[in-house]
Amino acid sequence: MQILKNAIRLQIERAALRLFAAQGYDRTTMAEIASMAGVSTGNLYRYHSNKEELLYTLIPESFVGGGLLALQQKIVLVKGMSSARVAASKEFKKSNLAFLKFLLDNRLKLLILMRGCNGTKWADFRKTAQQAVIDKVIEHIASLQKRSNTFPDHVLLTGIYENLINITVSILASDTSQVDCRKALVGLMSYHQRGLSAFC
Repeated sequence: MQILKNAIRLQIERAALRLFAAQGYDRTTMAEIASMAGVSTGNLYRYHSNKEELLYTLIPESFVGGGLLALQQKIVLVKGMSSARVAASKEFKKSNLAFLKFLLDNRLKLLILMRGCNGTKWADFRKTAQQAVIDKVIEHIASLQKRSNTFPDHVLLTGIYENLINITVSILASDTSQVDCRKALVGLMSYHQRGLSAFC
């Protein structure tokens, strides 16, 4: 009986991560992963019984839950604060930097989740993340008791966050250095924060 080797397992997982992120989970085959990892397809199945199990190894529930929580906490942090107070808040700046680091450190995993994983428990991650953010933003705006004509409706917020996610995914997927990716994300966060100030 052949002993499973950690180095081969890592090769397989790195190859899967790159392929899932580049061409999508749905369009990637186990044979392609094996080829990129430099192992036979049969040997790949000794390490991971199927593509879905490999996906969960790369992106466990703890990662998904932690990512959603980090996103929601960023918004909860500013509950009741005007846009001027948010802009001056050291805690919010610290939270933004931590979230930015999370995005950059997990660039490939987030691309996989945002591009979709049909037939898996992560199939609706993008919708779930978007709705979680919208719910928290509505709570934040309502906490300011600004229920005037400037209070955005759900359709408007859905459009805003669909665009924000699309641009974020485009930046993460771009063939740029970590430094350039970071600059683009910082610019997007700044632009988004200024845009939300119209409502709060």
